[in-house]
Amino acid sequence: MKQKKQFTTSRMERTSVGLYAFGTILSYYMIMSYLQLYMTDIGISAVAVGLVFMFAKVWDAVNDPIFGVMVDKINLKGGKYRPWLRISTVAIPLTTILLFIVPANASVQAKIIWSSVAYVLWDTAYTMCDVPMNAIVTAMTESTFERNKMYSLNAFFVYLGGLLVAISVPMLYPAIGWGTTAIILSVISMVTMAFVGVKAKERFTPAREEEASVKDIVLSLVRNKYLLIYTLSAVVGSIFDFTGTLNAYVAIHCLGDQSYITLLSLASAVPVLFVVLFVPRLLEKTEKFTTYIVTRVATILVSLVIYLVGYQNVGLLLGLIVIKTLFSSVWGIMAVMFIADCVEYGQYLTGERNQGIAFATKAFTNKIIVAITGALGMFGLAACGFIEGEGVVQSTHTVQGIWTLYGLGPIVGSVLSMLILIAYKLRDADVKTMIRCNSGEITREEAEAAFTRKF
Repeated sequence: MKQKKQFTTSRMERTSVGLYAFGTILSYYMIMSYLQLYMTDIGISAVAVGLVFMFAKVWDAVNDPIFGVMVDKINLKGGKYRPWLRISTVAIPLTTILLFIVPANASVQAKIIWSSVAYVLWDTAYTMCDVPMNAIVTAMTESTFERNKMYSLNAFFVYLGGLLVAISVPMLYPAIGWGTTAIILSVISMVTMAFVGVKAKERFTPAREEEASVKDIVLSLVRNKYLLIYTLSAVVGSIFDFTGTLNAYVAIHCLGDQSYITLLSLASAVPVLFVVLFVPRLLEKTEKFTTYIVTRVATILVSLVIYLVGYQNVGLLLGLIVIKTLFSSVWGIMAVMFIADCVEYGQYLTGERNQGIAFATKAFTNKIIVAITGALGMFGLAACGFIEGEGVVQSTHTVQGIWTLYGLGPIVGSVLSMLILIAYKLRDADVKTMIRCNSGEITREEAEAAFTRKF
């Protein structure tokens, strides 16, 4: 008879962590998906929106190490992580509301200043919870089974929160306005986030981990050529993908109705759930790099079909987006696996296993990507002649420009990304050999004899 797993935490504790993730993601997706649309609706130019996004996200990238040190050094009453989560429970919803209640009668300059300050405050509030949100799990239990259970539950709640935002916002804001929509979602966010501050218990003190500085990140790229190659490929492949930035604009100005925002979002999100379950089995039978290249090429081809077919047939467009998402999700999910392979290569090369720095590098570059992509997307919108203001009818030239950015941008990025990846030589068989060498199972001489190529 199979023995039942024993839990240190209660079911409500584990659920409270998931509910906290749900509440934070409501705010995150509301801002990442709709803030630029709101800002142009209230009369802020696309160029100004791009600059605000870039400034705030660059701040986001550099403030992570600052808050990592603060969480480690400052001892607040009530635990190491829980007090920060309690502060964020109030700060994140309030700053979210602040972003969507810019005074309508203010000058454009005042609106830009308001939005910039509010965005930096929101980003600071979100960063404040970023480390504690993940770290509190390690303080609640020492069981890896239990921790994995909570991380999996968090992922489910994050997915659920994303779907709620994608479905509800396009229906709510045209009827009740942006401010009221933000208030409703923020109240839900605050209520769900509040449970972790009451229910979660910090039972253990996790071992202290040094925060990776910007210098550490740069050195990790210089010393590990495959980490550098993969990171450059990921950055170049992503900064031209304007689909997330322009999703709402395509729905409104190309397809003709904001209700299509929901359908476009769902077509780009729902297939991921099925791919997540499928990828581990696929990689048991295929070489990871080959699978990456094949699915990336397939994504390029489907993207080209989407661009050439156009947006007149909405049903066909949505079907093609679903197919594109099925392919792009496969290589997207593999990102963390490539980073892990680069860690093994780095240890084999230098004897140092800089796993934390490697993944910090990934997190840092992801934030830079968000900043650059959002800004470039809005600059592109301005170059197409986009006129800010709610209900403004854009010219045929502008609408076609929006579609071109949306359709061709990801193709350009993917092609350039794959050209960079030509220099990436790590393959599954060689990584497995490196793992055996790094663990002491075989000698370095035996590893070199077993490699399929020279490293």
